[in-house]
Amino acid sequence: MDDAVEDEFLDANPLAGKKMRRKGDTRPKKDEIDPFSAEECAAIFEVARDQERNFTQFAFWTGLRSSELSALDWGDVDWRGKRIFVQCALTRHSKEPETPKTAAGERYIKLLPPALQALKAQKAHTFMAGEEIFQNPHTGKRWTGDVVIRQRMWKRILLRAGVRYRYPYQMRHTYASVMLQAGESVIWVAQQMGHTDWTFTARTYSRRVSLDASEAVSLAAEKWG
Repeated sequence: MDDAVEDEFLDANPLAGKKMRRKGDTRPKKDEIDPFSAEECAAIFEVARDQERNFTQFAFWTGLRSSELSALDWGDVDWRGKRIFVQCALTRHSKEPETPKTAAGERYIKLLPPALQALKAQKAHTFMAGEEIFQNPHTGKRWTGDVVIRQRMWKRILLRAGVRYRYPYQMRHTYASVMLQAGESVIWVAQQMGHTDWTFTARTYSRRVSLDASEAVSLAAEKWG
């Protein structure tokens, strides 16, 4: 159900807060959220080349889904406001970019400095055409979804970087974990991620945030003291 909410098939999880017992299987459920460390991200950025580097850096610092990254056009960028408008997604089941399944999916994303840097570097490759931002460098055309990104680029980057393989969606999980770890509001993070319900964001990433009470007090004192 949580996966269905994350993929925008449901607005909210009707089983939130409830526990279910599974007969005959006492093994703990595997935690699918497995973000990359700062060292792993650095290794990825070091070996990624040109458009690969721009794509991965932008993905890590915006938390966008692969389907949303594939659908981005240069006309979606608000350069003065340092933000980008997410209004479409392109999946393996769609031939053309489609509007999000929920109202929360259509949103403005704040472009943090590393994301803005990646976007400016990408201008040298696709800006003059005035259409898609990110292209498959092997075809010179728009990425067509997660499967192609994973097979044609992502696996090769991790192999060159010597980083343990995780699927591309972990870049999104890394973004959320880093933002919450840094003390950003869970409501703001939920809006950036396109989650309909901020409590879903809190439930999903609470175990990945190791911010202790003393650090939390320091952040509050720095901001309000």
